[in-house]
Amino acid sequence: MTIRWPEEVLRPTNVSFDLDSRSLAGPASVSGATQVVASDAGIWKATFGNVVVKSRQAVLAHRAIAALLEGRLGSILIPLCRGYGPSSGAVLSADEEALFAEVPHSDDALFDDGTGYVGSLTNVVAAANAAVRATTITATVTYAADSIQPGQHFSIGERLYRIRTYDAGTGVMTIRPPLREAITAGDHLEFDDPVCKMRLAQDDGLDLELAMRRFSSPSVSFIEDV
Repeated sequence: MTIRWPEEVLRPTNVSFDLDSRSLAGPASVSGATQVVASDAGIWKATFGNVVVKSRQAVLAHRAIAALLEGRLGSILIPLCRGYGPSSGAVLSADEEALFAEVPHSDDALFDDGTGYVGSLTNVVAAANAAVRATTITATVTYAADSIQPGQHFSIGERLYRIRTYDAGTGVMTIRPPLREAITAGDHLEFDDPVCKMRLAQDDGLDLELAMRRFSSPSVSFIEDV
């Protein structure tokens, strides 16, 4: 099981998720024309800027992740917050907001990894099978707190996608990047807690310099693990 970045403990101040294009361009001709050739729709790159490291727990968590990943060797799930997703555009009641809080078992115990149950305000599933590298899929929206729109993100398993176009009438959406894995009808499209399987962009990406041996605000860059 891929480990996950603990955003509750190591909270970034700034977050960026973008597709790193894979394209080449030759020199311009006399007329000024330039040919650009792309081999793919790109892979995800992400940066957690100015991560707040100001407690014993945060320092140890940062060091533990560095030890687990061993530079670019290991993979990690990087969460993209639900901001600007279907559940963030609606005005939520206190009860609805509480759905995003982790809930333990009836005996107050959590799962072995320290997490609990989490509710959802969005239920979207694939309506049909789609092959690997497909850029068009059909979805069925059972419920969503707000509308599905281009520019929003969702994940299927450990893979992240961005909606390019969406037809609410037919449920057809185009996505980027192409599907990393084939999907089947009924597969869940995770809008409330999208994640992306990634690696460190550099081997020393989790080096930690502590001010007064106590505080730090590092920036960490990741690249999609394809």
